[in-house]
Amino acid sequence: MMQRDIHMDPQGLLASLQFKPGDFGEIALVSGQAHRAQMCLPKLENPVKNFTFLAYTFWTGFYKGKKVTVGNGGFYSPDSALATEILCAGGINTFIRLGSCGSLRQDINIGDYILVTDVLRGEGTTPYYVKEDFKAKTSPEITKSLEVTFKQAGKVHQGPIWTTDAIFRETKDIVNSYIGQGAIAVDMVTSPFVTIANLNQKKVGAICAVSDNLITGQMGFTDFRYFEAEMKMVDLAFAAIEKI
Repeated sequence: MMQRDIHMDPQGLLASLQFKPGDFGEIALVSGQAHRAQMCLPKLENPVKNFTFLAYTFWTGFYKGKKVTVGNGGFYSPDSALATEILCAGGINTFIRLGSCGSLRQDINIGDYILVTDVLRGEGTTPYYVKEDFKAKTSPEITKSLEVTFKQAGKVHQGPIWTTDAIFRETKDIVNSYIGQGAIAVDMVTSPFVTIANLNQKKVGAICAVSDNLITGQMGFTDFRYFEAEMKMVDLAFAAIEKI
């Protein structure tokens, strides 16, 4: 039988990666997509690669005097939880997710932005961290900074997002049950990202570009409006950092 309290913790993993306290910045811009993280690099002065581990790579540099970390933090709930725990253990205090999502309202179009306020936890990772009634929420001050910046360059909708593990099980009955609870969008990452930031008492925000619409059936993964929103997202996020 196992005698140790835990097999692995994020502090131990960071030590094995030769990470030193202070290597990360105060603020992190975290994306699931590696190319979106790469888009952040030209904005940083003197970026240094912190580490590459499994499929994750993080860099830290400076943006207008602020030390900022950027990287890809997972496509799905389990790997997003792992990456977020590592960043929390590394000393990040403010987290911003740059993501994508599906719309759960007919009037929310491809290329619009979802500014997350609350999270409906429909994935299987966060139950290992919190009880069923735990309410994951973004930080009002971070959300406000993102709102002020993003509304200047696109249509922004604020509200709860539902996170699921099963993209091919977004059936009518399941989707409508979450719409009934107030969800305006769905993704596969935001729940563990926000939940773990909450548990570690970190500031957290999430902004997602709409890639598809579950109500109309539109698929915008190759739509220029989605790509344009994704491109703008990086510049807008750095502009929001100035207000934090």
